[in-house]
Amino acid sequence: MNEENFQKILESLRSFPAFSIIMSALVIFMVFICVFAIFRSAKEEKHIEDLRWNKVSDYMELIDPDSRERYPLSADEVIIGRHGAADIRFADMSVSRYHAVLCVSNGVWRVIDLGSKSGTFVNGKRVQEQMILGDRDEIRFGTKAAIIRRRRV
Repeated sequence: MNEENFQKILESLRSFPAFSIIMSALVIFMVFICVFAIFRSAKEEKHIEDLRWNKVSDYMELIDPDSRERYPLSADEVIIGRHGAADIRFADMSVSRYHAVLCVSNGVWRVIDLGSKSGTFVNGKRVQEQMILGDRDEIRFGTKAAIIRRRRV
């Protein structure tokens, strides 16, 4: 088939009204497939990131034994304090504005006292610089107690 015949066939198809409808539908279908592939890829990436975070965080949460309120530890650093900018806020005057920070590395949670006046204690022992935390340890921020434990997944 030479080019002249090909051009004639193409022209006759272009004059056919259904041709433009079919081509438009084909383009819309291809766009739909691309958008679907992007969303699916993003969902898979989010799932992989969640699995990675759960492995790192060991599914831990902080529990206020007085109010039974639960605070999922969903960042690699969580600031505890009385200030409005703290990640977990306790409205107790013995808790400093920025009292302590909980941080995780390789699935191991630690508490670091941020120079609070009333101190940070783990199972009754004062935190000097930092201390490793275990499941069901009691942490006292001043006189405010909290329990760190694995979440029920």
